[in-house]
Amino acid sequence: MLRQLKDLTVSELKGWTAAQGEPAFRARQLMKWVYGRRLDSFEPMNDLPKAARLRFAEAATIRKLPLRRSLKSKKGDAVKFVFGLSEPGRSVESVLLYDGKRRTACLSSQLGCALKCAICATGAMGFVRDLSQAEILGQLIGINDHLAAAGDTLVDHIVFMGMGEALSNFERFASSCEIIMHEEGFGLSGRRITVSTAGVVPSIERLAAEGPAVGLAVSLTTFSNEHRDRLMPINRKYPIERVVEAARNFAAGTRRALTFEYVVMEGENDGRTAVEAICGLLRGLRCKVNCIPLNKGPYARGRISSPAAVRAFADALSRRGIVATVRKSRGGDIGGACGQLSSPAGDSPPQGV
Repeated sequence: MLRQLKDLTVSELKGWTAAQGEPAFRARQLMKWVYGRRLDSFEPMNDLPKAARLRFAEAATIRKLPLRRSLKSKKGDAVKFVFGLSEPGRSVESVLLYDGKRRTACLSSQLGCALKCAICATGAMGFVRDLSQAEILGQLIGINDHLAAAGDTLVDHIVFMGMGEALSNFERFASSCEIIMHEEGFGLSGRRITVSTAGVVPSIERLAAEGPAVGLAVSLTTFSNEHRDRLMPINRKYPIERVVEAARNFAAGTRRALTFEYVVMEGENDGRTAVEAICGLLRGLRCKVNCIPLNKGPYARGRISSPAAVRAFADALSRRGIVATVRKSRGGDIGGACGQLSSPAGDSPPQGV
């Protein structure tokens, strides 16, 4: 069986090229071709000896994730991609977000999710499995292929906010980030990468201790343990105070960007009590609260706030000294907005886009 090179870490790739009888610098050359130029064949790699290319092709593959379909938002500010996986009928979704000149890839890290947050379609699937490194990086390659074909600039920001809890697939998340940040990989700074968590405290602590050096976004979602217990079952194990404490330690120890994601629901978590509770929890913490409108879907347990109400909530936090922004919802009409990604079994076969 051929080895998928995109599943190898940087150090493993060096070891693999050595095992093929090639010098260490061949690993850097391979990374440039596989990730930088996104090739799916060894044959065009013209700075490698022909004998090496033939030997590599006999031992390994660099095949891409098959694109099943892509859906473009009517507003032109988002594209959802559905990539096929090895299991029959299974796929993973990711999203390209346009914001001025910025091109952000929202990547998935798991098929399904074990945390079962009540406002997330992925959570409704339950946990199926972790994605491999090749499957994580394959999404980014596919999105960059789309941009290159359109004559556009490539992805310059990445958020691990797609399907799954990336920090629960820690090793593959970390090794993927190493390649994303490698100069011969995708060449993106850690300052342009953010990973989201629903509040798994040991994972936050591990990220702080081990890296990678990326930004952290914590899905606070609401302001009290009672409300959060209902929406996010993980809160019963790691209450909101412990989550904020872990985030506070992360910010102090790493000095990396820290964001709290807060899903605003009309009449439930957008009043004065909520504002006071949030300010108390985050007092003295250098962070940003990203206010997110609840998106439509059968999983959405709450009343959807108007844009004006979400803005009013963010403004109320700002008046109390909390840096608060409103996330513009993108991709809602294609099932690509926050909380809408899923992968039902029996998805359609590959087709033109």
